[in-house]
Parts: sequence; structure tokens; C-alpha cells
Amino acid sequence: MDKTATIFETHPVSKKEARFEDLGHSAWLYLTRPNSPVVVADAWIYNRIPAPSETEIVQFKTASPPAVASYAHVNAEFTPLQSDKFELKWSPDGRSVALLINGIPFGFIPPGVPRGYSKHLIKTGPWGHKWDEELYTILFNESSWTDTIPSFF
Repeated sequence: MDKTATIFETHPVSKKEARFEDLGHSAWLYLTRPNSPVVVADAWIYNRIPAPSETEIVQFKTASPPAVASYAHVNAEFTPLQSDKFELKWSPDGRSVALLINGIPFGFIPPGVPRGYSKHLIKTGPWGHKWDEELYTILFNESSWTDTIPSFF
């Protein structure tokens, strides 16, 4: 994958667009409103650089900064290889999207939250939520998933 790369896809039912962007210092997954470029949710996926400290983060003049060391897992620094396969995985209704790298989910955005979930977060905070395997399974399991979605969605 290039140092800065983007993949995107529109769900045929929900008409929401999912976009994954590797910005060179960090990578993020975004989800838009239906039939709109307006982003309503995001999920930090990984850093391409060592996690900065809280005092160093001010140097990143971007809405999508790398996660700081106090939130990022020690293995959150990731440099994709040309051979790595990136793909978007949608929930059946198109309201949730996940990013998979080589078939492994790295992060996802459920419906109704502005910040998604990441396997590389050690705690919930400004970069999103710590990984929730049960919620991921509920949203993206293609068999009988609608029976188990909590009513608040």
C-alpha cells in the first residue's frame, strides 16, 4: 500500500459510503450519511509512526491525528506491505462497516456512534472505543444477526 492511500465503497442498500484512508502518519475508517459525502463517524485504525505523547500531539494539525501512547497499544504502529489486502466489510443492513487487513478485522463503526472501535486501542477515549468482540460478532455475523442487535441501535 502507498504511504497515503484510500479505498472507498458505497453500500447498495444504505447508500452510506465507507472510506479508509492511510494518511502517512495514521489510518482511519470513515462512514458518511446516506447519499452524502458528509462524514458522521470515524474509527482510528493504526499509526504509521511511533505513538506521540500527549504534549507532542499538538504538532499534528489534522482532524485525524495519530493515537497517543497512553491510548495506543504497543503494537499499534503498523506499516502495510504491498501484498497486504485491505477490504471493507459491511453489516447486512449497511449501517455498520469494518476494515479488514488480510481477512482480520482491525476496526469497525457501528450505527449511532461518532467514534468506532479499534483493536489497537487499550482504552476508550478521543480516538474511539476499545475493541468489543461481542458487538463485532453481532453486527457482522451473517447468520441471525438481526435477532441479537441491542434495541438502542
